[in-house]
Amino acid sequence: MKAKPSLEQALCIVALLGIQDRQIPLHSRLVAERLGISTSYLKKIVQKLAGADIVKTVSGRDGGIVLTRDPHKITLLDVFDAIEGASTFIKNTGLVKRVFGFNQKEAFMKTYALKDLNDQQPVANVLAVFGEAEQRYREQLATLTISEILPITENQPLQLDWTKWLLHQSTE
Repeated sequence: MKAKPSLEQALCIVALLGIQDRQIPLHSRLVAERLGISTSYLKKIVQKLAGADIVKTVSGRDGGIVLTRDPHKITLLDVFDAIEGASTFIKNTGLVKRVFGFNQKEAFMKTYALKDLNDQQPVANVLAVFGEAEQRYREQLATLTISEILPITENQPLQLDWTKWLLHQSTE
């Protein structure tokens, strides 16, 4: 599985917003500059995150992007599914069964003069291994929330308005 570059960017956006004061939307232009992406590309990522009810946009002069949920209630799996989708990594197209499925076992054995044939479809079992690995992967992502990856200060989650820092950084 190869994740889209927008997954890392989405995680950064959600982490920035997890730290951002919930009463102050973070301006899209500042987020795009910080991530080194265009505002139009940021908009595509934000739309996916908004479709998963992770963020929302606030219009107006003081508008921007805000989280729709507490960072304790947003898992890495939520962000992953928003960007990558919830479909499985490996899809069983039936090819393995067509290629290795001995639905005419008797004729096959007779053709090759085989005395016995263990046709438990070991090749098909490999697909099950991928399925199990994906299940464990998703379970692991579901155990970690955004709040758990954010910096803390004085034993409290860091919460501030990024605007001052991001404006300072863009002028340097």
